[in-house]
Amino acid sequence: MEMDKLNWAILTVLQENSRLSFAEIGRQVGLSAPAVAERVQKLEDNGVIKGYGITLDLSKLGYTLQALVAFKAHAGKLPRFLELLQTMPEIRECYRVTGSECLMMKVAVKQAQDLELIINVFVEYGEPTTSVILSNPVSSKPVVEQLVTH
Repeated sequence: MEMDKLNWAILTVLQENSRLSFAEIGRQVGLSAPAVAERVQKLEDNGVIKGYGITLDLSKLGYTLQALVAFKAHAGKLPRFLELLQTMPEIRECYRVTGSECLMMKVAVKQAQDLELIINVFVEYGEPTTSVILSNPVSSKPVVEQLVTH
């Protein structure tokens, strides 16, 4: 799909607030509401826009401790471990990565004891290395037309 300046402008606006009307998006990018609707539909049809959602403040929901867990699976244990992760709501994200570890996970729990319980489960399948998240100085930045500026 061709990503022209207008498509990028629409994506930028939607990433900031996906609840805006097509008319408001059109005002911001210089298009009519029907033109915006048509472009958004094409972006959806081509899989550029995969969905719309909300951003939660986990700490306000009681999940005051977040951690990154790098994981090195024991031989033959990874498939079963991945199945287990699907059943654990505390696992917010999981990435297959290169390097000595095979997975990197983001975990959200209410207290340190909850994290300890999770780590105790993980050691049955491999070697976890846990880092508690202190802050998030760069968070969910919008994807923009030019990711590399040099």
